[in-house]
Amino acid sequence: MPLLLVAHDQAPDGAAALEDAVWQLAESHLVLSGSLVVESPVSPRYLLEHLRGALRRAGREGALLVTTLTAASWDGLSADAEEWIRTRMP
Repeated sequence: MPLLLVAHDQAPDGAAALEDAVWQLAESHLVLSGSLVVESPVSPRYLLEHLRGALRRAGREGALLVTTLTAASWDGLSADAEEWIRTRMP
């Protein structure tokens, strides 16, 4: 299943609204500071619209970037986060 990177500029309450909305479309996701990595079959555009709606319903605004992860490099992630990404990368 594809991985999608969601970058956002939300404070903790807005980030919580995004995470709650992600559960509606994804079986699994990883929370990082200022971003989420989402395992979901939906398109980046669909996820963006879904998350934008969740922010509006929560009375929040802000920047969102959603893109498909096809290759990744990282540093400073926990061992669990690295393993979660590694096992799901194509």
